[in-house]
Amino acid sequence: MLYTAKDCAQESDQRGAILAKQYVSHQGNWHHFKPLLWVQMRRMRFDEAALLVLLNDGAEWIRELSKWLPFPVLLILDLFHAKHRIWEVANALYGEKTAEARAWAYEQCLRVEAGEVKDVIEALRFLKPRGKQAGELVNALGTYFENNKDRMDYPAYRARGLRVSSAAVASANYHVTGARMKAQGMRWSEEGSAQMARLRADLFNGKWERRTRELMIA
Repeated sequence: MLYTAKDCAQESDQRGAILAKQYVSHQGNWHHFKPLLWVQMRRMRFDEAALLVLLNDGAEWIRELSKWLPFPVLLILDLFHAKHRIWEVANALYGEKTAEARAWAYEQCLRVEAGEVKDVIEALRFLKPRGKQAGELVNALGTYFENNKDRMDYPAYRARGLRVSSAAVASANYHVTGARMKAQGMRWSEEGSAQMARLRADLFNGKWERRTRELMIA
């Protein structure tokens, strides 16, 4: 999902809105996705932007994509993903919905939001989880934060007026593609799913009629 700063609005102190956006949807390898993304970025003149921000979930392919782009990109790890992983570890350590889990998770979430991810990584090293699953989750969280700590300076991002949550993108994943392609009884071939992903993006981008005419002519 692509949008510009001028299309962001603040509905309240806790809630923002994106007034206009464009979508790129692809089923398959990210190497085949990047030229589709680049075309849309050029259409929106992102190559002329003073600052390009890639708000992401920490996937390594997104870092590789940012290196492929022919201009500097600021990577920001989605705050929701960071907090979600903390809560997973808290529940594994202390039990779901327990007071101990809530207290530990709240403390670590506040640290992360304050830009103190290094302190959280250090705290994880002193934990003594009981059980293999809890131990694996603790180690995975430490690795996740270690790999993404350069994308987690949330106070600095907010001071610049930048968004730190990709909730709108997660919502788009469902409304643009998931609602059509994952409905009950849906079965897709690889080629069919790839074409439908593109068609759904065209629909939400207001290009449905042009795209369907192209397919009918082909």
